[in-house]
Amino acid sequence: MVQIKEHMKRTFALRREEIVATSPPVTALKERWPGLFHESQLYSEFLWITNENLPHLFYGSLDKYAPKLIELYKKKRSGPWGEKMEQLLTVYEQEKNDINVIRTVALSGLIIHLKEDSSDLFRICKDEMDFQEGTVALVAMADDVPGGVPFSTQQVFIVLEDQVVMSSTSWTDALVCLFGLIYALHLSYPEKCIGFFEFIQVIL
Repeated sequence: MVQIKEHMKRTFALRREEIVATSPPVTALKERWPGLFHESQLYSEFLWITNENLPHLFYGSLDKYAPKLIELYKKKRSGPWGEKMEQLLTVYEQEKNDINVIRTVALSGLIIHLKEDSSDLFRICKDEMDFQEGTVALVAMADDVPGGVPFSTQQVFIVLEDQVVMSSTSWTDALVCLFGLIYALHLSYPEKCIGFFEFIQVIL
């Protein structure tokens, strides 16, 4: 793993020029730079691009803003999106001492608050046979999904250009990796959830 990291560091400038200038398909990137699709190396790539530690920055900012976001959501329980928000907040009230629940409510509630359609981006399946592909998606294997949110997951698949490129056991960790991949691969934010990703970018 040390040798891979050293190789990736030596070739960083070449890789950035190639990715930014030519926007290769994900299949080609996986073949040429497979290290980019391993969590630790992805975080190193983000560090080299931004001079920031992605998971520390992401969770530090999220933990700072989550209480304020949740208080905002409590005022937005009416209207066509109110039922979903109410379901999220019910889980929060039951598990408010669980940091993973707080983070999940803050992030998933943001989509509802912004009234963005995340049906293509965030998907749920019962098992791998139900798996659906997509241009950009997080596909969570989960049984219980209050408000359509996978608080407890068996696995979360990160999909780019109709193929699984990474996976995680945590929905929030998978989202961090997806954000990192968007940066590292110079991708555009999913069109229907631009506000969601721009908010994350701003608070980071």
